[in-house]
Amino acid sequence: MHRFFVNRESIIADHVKITGNDAEQIRKVLRIREGEEIAVLDGLGWEYKVKLTEIKKGHVTGEIIFKDFKSEDTKIKIVLGQGIPKGEKMDFIIQKATELGVNEIVPLKLERCIVKIPPSPPLLRGGKEGGFGKIDRWQRIAKESSEQSLRRFIPSINTIYDLSQFCDKYKDTDLKIVFYEEEKKKGLKKFLNEKGEVKSISVIVGPEGGLSSEEIEIANSYGFISIGLGQRILRTETVALSAISILQFIYGDLGGL
Repeated sequence: MHRFFVNRESIIADHVKITGNDAEQIRKVLRIREGEEIAVLDGLGWEYKVKLTEIKKGHVTGEIIFKDFKSEDTKIKIVLGQGIPKGEKMDFIIQKATELGVNEIVPLKLERCIVKIPPSPPLLRGGKEGGFGKIDRWQRIAKESSEQSLRRFIPSINTIYDLSQFCDKYKDTDLKIVFYEEEKKKGLKKFLNEKGEVKSISVIVGPEGGLSSEEIEIANSYGFISIGLGQRILRTETVALSAISILQFIYGDLGGL
């Protein structure tokens, strides 16, 4: 069954109205017909089974025939602070991190980022050519990946932060990790074995070239622990997805309930 996220305002009583790109996808791409059923999600935990009653250019309407609520779709809260990589790597990271159950993704403007995007707050004044346009794009990718992976919630793609902003905002999470290729004495496996119950995790991953020693010092000053992933040097997208997979396997629901 095809799944679509809509704004809560699109759900009125026992009916749903879908507009914009999703309506055109239903009508022209998927060629769903009146009388067929789709799943509609409001991003707040509710999932509705909807029987389509009218399909027109620009809008689709349907009748809710069943609804169900879940307060969460992952056991552990994971925030990924990702140094912005070049090209389309960030698109890939957001897509796969969403599939793996990340709750928030924060693009980080770090020293070795090749992509030149101003951090918050200047980008809030920007247009589609600046960071604001990229946030819109990344949020759409997260939405589409959430629909595909049967999630009830869409991860939030936050405004671009610098490192200190990120560390300060998430300094109270239960577990705070910054991955550093120069860290040879403290590996993730041993580190996690020493931890007890964990409900929230913040992870920092650098861009191509990793983080500088000065940035590691900043993260450490906020309580982030420098961790290595082993003897091999991994690409930034591999670090992010490997780490999330490990954390979800140990603390979340990856591998079975």
